[in-house]
Amino acid sequence: MRQLPPWGSDMLIYAHRGYSAKYPENTLSAFKAALPHVDGIELDVQLTRDGRLVVIHDETVDRTTNGSGFVKDMTLRQLRLLRTESGERIPTLEEVLVLLEPTDVTLNIELKTDRFDYDGIEYLTWLAVTEFKLEQRVVFSSFNPDTLIRLRDIAREARIAVLTTDGHPNLIEFVERIGAEAVHAQPEFIGTADTATLREQNRSLRLYTINDPSELPDMTGVDAIMTDEVERFQSMSRH
Repeated sequence: MRQLPPWGSDMLIYAHRGYSAKYPENTLSAFKAALPHVDGIELDVQLTRDGRLVVIHDETVDRTTNGSGFVKDMTLRQLRLLRTESGERIPTLEEVLVLLEPTDVTLNIELKTDRFDYDGIEYLTWLAVTEFKLEQRVVFSSFNPDTLIRLRDIAREARIAVLTTDGHPNLIEFVERIGAEAVHAQPEFIGTADTATLREQNRSLRLYTINDPSELPDMTGVDAIMTDEVERFQSMSRH
């Protein structure tokens, strides 16, 4: 369990793609480094050509590895030959679950289906989580509403968060429809009418991605923030 910041335990800290300010994003080293400092870890999952779940943000490997091409066009074996700037491989979701299983942190899995609608990714991800018996410690999120609908159809007990930027006209209706526990939004969402509605409904609000404590908005009603700078928020006051 991390050392609590001065404001106590009422607002949680999630490491955005791991401790990505100091380590290559979405790598095992970034996740390991974040663990002593955070309540949760956020990561991104995509599907290889041969149906394996890998942890990477972009739909291509170009930015974060020494390779090029789309994740969807590569097999796991091909992806594992690539290296990040630190010499690491792209991890599988299972490798991350092995790392997190003995801890008490929450895992936020973003299903990256906003560009490619990976067939079967919802079922495969849920299956992996259930095999590790981590259903209660994993929150699934996505910008793709169809992904969240499919996930809810597959797993009635799954913890789901709706991803948005600053909201949209049918947000609350959709949250209610799929029984989402939370909305994950940018700070601009604070102050909208939907913010108050979420609190009235006892749903959580988690903000992304805040890296400077001076940029914190009014945190009334905010349950968690996601940050690359996981240690920066341990030594500050909430006020």
